[in-house]
Amino acid sequence: MDEIRRKYFEVFERAMGQIMQRSMRSFWQYTKEQGLSMTQMVALRHIHYNQDCNISQISEELGVTTAASSQLLDRLVQQGLIARRENPNDRRHKQLVLTEKGRQILTESTVARQQWLYQLVERLSVEEMEQIIDALELMTERMKEIEPV
Repeated sequence: MDEIRRKYFEVFERAMGQIMQRSMRSFWQYTKEQGLSMTQMVALRHIHYNQDCNISQISEELGVTTAASSQLLDRLVQQGLIARRENPNDRRHKQLVLTEKGRQILTESTVARQQWLYQLVERLSVEEMEQIIDALELMTERMKEIEPV
């Protein structure tokens, strides 16, 4: 049993390393071409997935001061990627929202990050894809047993 666990960890680590490297390489390249930092991309993603987002929440997400977040967000506003709007429930606070350009950047970054997956699918047979699907579904179910999402 120890030998199969060792082999599992070895294969899993190697696969995860390749997945992360291939995904992030294209993502980083796209991000750099757009003149954005990883921190800015994290902020854009956070704003996208958290409606009614404000500066304090971005500061917490990034682990930086409110002043640092404010400067980062000012640059994103200047680049036309986000906008600040009044919170309808509390006019003293501003909400952060993505602009159309900001949404486009996120969409394109996702496509860049996943491009290698399309190339991989072209090299897999139907049977191989079915095996991978089964294995990933099993793995997902077992992960939920450890810590529900």
